[in-house]
Amino acid sequence: MPAFCQVTGSYVTNPATGKTANFLATLPENWNGKYLQLGCSGHCGGFAVSDAATPLIVVTNQGTPGEIMRKGYASFATDEGHTNLSAGAWAIKGPGLVDDDAITDYLYRSHKVLARMGKDFTRAFYARAKGRPEAISRSYFGGCSGGGRDALVAASYFPEEFDGIIAGSPYNLAGRAFHSAATAIATVRAPDGRISPGQLALVNKIVDAQCDGLDGVKDGLIQNPMACNFRPERDLPKCSAGASGDQCFTPAQIETLAVVLSAVTDDAGTVVQPGYSVSNLLTSFEPEATPKDPSAANPWPDTPTGGGFLWVHGDAAIRVFAHRNDPAFATRSILTYRTGGPGPITGFHAVVPRAEAKRVFAADRLGIGHFPENYDRLIGQRRKLLIWHNLSDDKLTPYMSINLYKQLAARHGGYARLQNSVRLFGLPGTAHCSGGGLPVGPGSFDALGAMENWVEKGVAPDALLATLYEPTSFSVDFAKPLGRTMPLCKFPEMARYKGTGSVMDAANWTCPAGDRSMLTLGESGRRAGVLE
Repeated sequence: MPAFCQVTGSYVTNPATGKTANFLATLPENWNGKYLQLGCSGHCGGFAVSDAATPLIVVTNQGTPGEIMRKGYASFATDEGHTNLSAGAWAIKGPGLVDDDAITDYLYRSHKVLARMGKDFTRAFYARAKGRPEAISRSYFGGCSGGGRDALVAASYFPEEFDGIIAGSPYNLAGRAFHSAATAIATVRAPDGRISPGQLALVNKIVDAQCDGLDGVKDGLIQNPMACNFRPERDLPKCSAGASGDQCFTPAQIETLAVVLSAVTDDAGTVVQPGYSVSNLLTSFEPEATPKDPSAANPWPDTPTGGGFLWVHGDAAIRVFAHRNDPAFATRSILTYRTGGPGPITGFHAVVPRAEAKRVFAADRLGIGHFPENYDRLIGQRRKLLIWHNLSDDKLTPYMSINLYKQLAARHGGYARLQNSVRLFGLPGTAHCSGGGLPVGPGSFDALGAMENWVEKGVAPDALLATLYEPTSFSVDFAKPLGRTMPLCKFPEMARYKGTGSVMDAANWTCPAGDRSMLTLGESGRRAGVLE
């Protein structure tokens, strides 16, 4: 690791109130003249995955540990205006009272202000160090998960601050809140609603048998999970009355899986949020703990020991941010479930009132990067946006990114024209932010290098070379390559095996120009709410 200096401090985000956020600056001695702003994770509150000098930076920024430093970037991160790692407790002042300044900082403002402050700080720091005025040649933004949300927010509301933006597995704060809440409650609607690891292994075995060969080769990798035709109510073995175990499923368990894999709709049948990908399912959709009172209005409190990670983040976006911690409101009260009804999603799925969906999307709007009309400025300025999403993401469905990209293509004259400014890459067989214990698909690639080539050399990425490493809980072990490499093709292309040589070697795969295989939809994609 080259020599570097790290600085922490605070900066004013709202001069009218004196509100501040904290920052972390990582400043290498061999500065390359460029600025990199890093997104956060979850609902932020710290620098766990946005410290360029620690190995976990790869969760946010892909690449390898220390790469940002070796390239010579001055990088800045923010805690987004609060130091509490809870999902939304940091925003609560009392019954019916929330901290609007803190919420606004989290949604967008902390990063918007940091973009100016961080660049001013960088110029001043290196001018002092070198004894002469210094300029910044290029500015970039990178993030995954919550940081992917941050990246899309920057692309939507202040794209002029960055030459290139990299958004990994970004989530729609409002839409994902409804699906997270719905899946969590689905597991406790009945005493036998939870899915065991053994049962999930059986699901994956059945899905693999149906879907692995759809891309032309059976290699343990499902490249387009949207093309599958898996139906839990049809394809899973059902337990006889009173029976249970890892080799069969109760009606309640089949309904739980249906909710996981299906879109949430409003009461008129409009898709509010797409469901999960069917490939390589992990148990992350289930709350970590069974609540003491499964029928409680708020089964999992927003505490370190609450045991409901996805629930508390969804509950924060709905109950705290949108309903302002109203003591008379419970997120659970707006969730219902049904089979059939109006709209394209006819299997068993979760439903929320249309008025509630509108309310939450409006309240959280400035923290959401999934409104296609908000990209007109970025595209008009010919700035670059690279979106990547894990296609077996166990926390944030990839179909958020795919639906957004399809909407952008429709708005901006088709995929070929859109690709001048925005490109999407799917990572098959990979879990959230390319970690999470899923050793199936290659998920590590040089995102920053691809963006540099695009912005600085005019070489747009048609394919990204990815490598499979031994996964850890949050990242990968770069000392343990597992022997598989593969090209990640720009959407809607899908990698094709040449027919000879090892399927584990990227040299034996191509990304056929003009291919549209990732647009193929089966029952799995349609029930998940993927746009045609």
